[in-house]
Amino acid sequence: MVSRRKRIGILMGSAISTYMKRIMRGMSQAANDLGVDLVMFAGSQLAYNFMDGGKLDNKPDLMNAVIREHVKRNRLSGLVIVYGSHTVFMNKEEKKRFLDGYEGVPYILLEEFTDRDNTGYIINDNYNSMRTVVEHLVNYHGYNKLLFVEGWADNRESIERKRAFTDVLFENDIPFDDNMVTEGNFGEDCEKEIEELLDRNEKPDAIVCANDLMAYAVYKVLRRRGIKIGSPRLDKNAIVVTGYDDDVRAVSSDPPLTTVMQDFYYEGYSAIEKLLTLLRDGIVDGGIIPTVLQKRASCGCNFGGRHRYLPMNETERSQPEFYAVKVAELIREDILISNVRDEIGDKIYDLLYEAIYKDTLIAGGYIKDTLNGEVVVGQLRGIIDSPYGKYISPYSLMSAFSEYLSALIHASDDQTTMVTLSDIMVEGMKYLQNHILNDVDQRTLRYETEALQLSLISRNMSFVSGDECEMFRVALEKMDFSDKSDIYIFLYDEPVSIDEGIEGLVGRKLKLAAKKTGQGQIETYPAGKRPVIGDGMDELSFASEFEDDKSSRYCIADIHHADRIYGTAVSRMEGFDIMYITLLALQIAMILSFKD
Repeated sequence: MVSRRKRIGILMGSAISTYMKRIMRGMSQAANDLGVDLVMFAGSQLAYNFMDGGKLDNKPDLMNAVIREHVKRNRLSGLVIVYGSHTVFMNKEEKKRFLDGYEGVPYILLEEFTDRDNTGYIINDNYNSMRTVVEHLVNYHGYNKLLFVEGWADNRESIERKRAFTDVLFENDIPFDDNMVTEGNFGEDCEKEIEELLDRNEKPDAIVCANDLMAYAVYKVLRRRGIKIGSPRLDKNAIVVTGYDDDVRAVSSDPPLTTVMQDFYYEGYSAIEKLLTLLRDGIVDGGIIPTVLQKRASCGCNFGGRHRYLPMNETERSQPEFYAVKVAELIREDILISNVRDEIGDKIYDLLYEAIYKDTLIAGGYIKDTLNGEVVVGQLRGIIDSPYGKYISPYSLMSAFSEYLSALIHASDDQTTMVTLSDIMVEGMKYLQNHILNDVDQRTLRYETEALQLSLISRNMSFVSGDECEMFRVALEKMDFSDKSDIYIFLYDEPVSIDEGIEGLVGRKLKLAAKKTGQGQIETYPAGKRPVIGDGMDELSFASEFEDDKSSRYCIADIHHADRIYGTAVSRMEGFDIMYITLLALQIAMILSFKD
């Protein structure tokens, strides 16, 4: 069954990064809402290896040529290219050649400008966002000894954030020289560089980081040195730390990290919307995604519930629904992981309003006799288990719940009410803490299970590597627990060598070697009897044979190892676990390489 929906390709970068997962989540929601299929390319960026600091494994041109063949063969309508994570290690010439390869394909570029025909772009406001951070430190807090940890020196985002830092210092007559900056390369493995930065500078007031990962590295270094993180006004030995991104760990760090919230979910959603506009009209405006400065304790800002959740005023005592509206809006503002689409935020608000007003969690003016810990735990469970729970930070919900209940307790002058609310607070906090710990345990278990399964896949394939049909069968048998509904493995008759270059792809035919369908059926094909992709067929024609009317997500991961490309693994997915199919393709490639 061939899809009649538009197919949009996603050239993504590192599948393990938090920000990429948020972008993917936004794209997936847009695909569901707008009725399009997503095809994610998980192997296109492996020529630049993030895990070893950007070492070039192979010439990137061949890998990109393979992706371009996928785009053409699978008749994709257009592309979203996550430019920064693809090109962070490329020089200027390589970057141009990378984009030249997609000439004639409509695309939206993330993280970079483009003025090419039939293209558009979405960027974050890096310069003004970083200005906001530094101005807050200089003008609000009065700090004037600032150091900076930058990303890659030739990366546009890094350049803009550093320029904002130096501009604010210059405008405020604060001395600056190159010794006040170190290059952290946007990774958490920059502790050595931060140690050297501190060694060559007198104790600073603040260390400003171009992303959160580098800020976490600063946290580690300062703790090793016995230095507190926070306001030097409160402790003369403390140092302020700020980040950029609002990574998932930022709010739960100790202390919570002051940072810039980039709305990656909205960025992903907007990318799909803009590409559809480009496909319809042939032109589209560029987009700049707004950001929000999240002021937290790492810069000396301390916002407690006493400042936000105030007691009822006279009007609210007579009409408590007004108070419920105000509190529900405040809590929603605190707990959303992103500036999600308005209708989702409205649904979360409705849940909060129900809990605060109709289901009695108000107090401050009155309290219903039915209110107790069991009722409130049920309310919290309903919020977290709702379809919108994935847009809520459980850490932030726990903090907001604690602050709100504390405010109600301190505002009450009735001993019975205070005892009731204290009991409710204890039960609610216990539930939220257990939920967070259980979630961590479940994610750890899943990680450990998948790691074990991948090891077993590699081991089992090596036992029967002399028989390719059996090799693929034992590999696919281990995939039943994952969220991939269909997996297809395609191979060339002979691998394409890096030495052959792009010309090596000419005339090469991919053939179906094995498949596992959502119904659990596994089929393998011997070398001489493999169905050939061609004559109007493509990888997705196979992978969509059980397609329903809902929008679908596919992942294409190239099977390559060292200097050879053996074929392609294709998965039709229910979830977002792109990395798993990538690692499966890598395991298959390693076994095929050993056979060679």
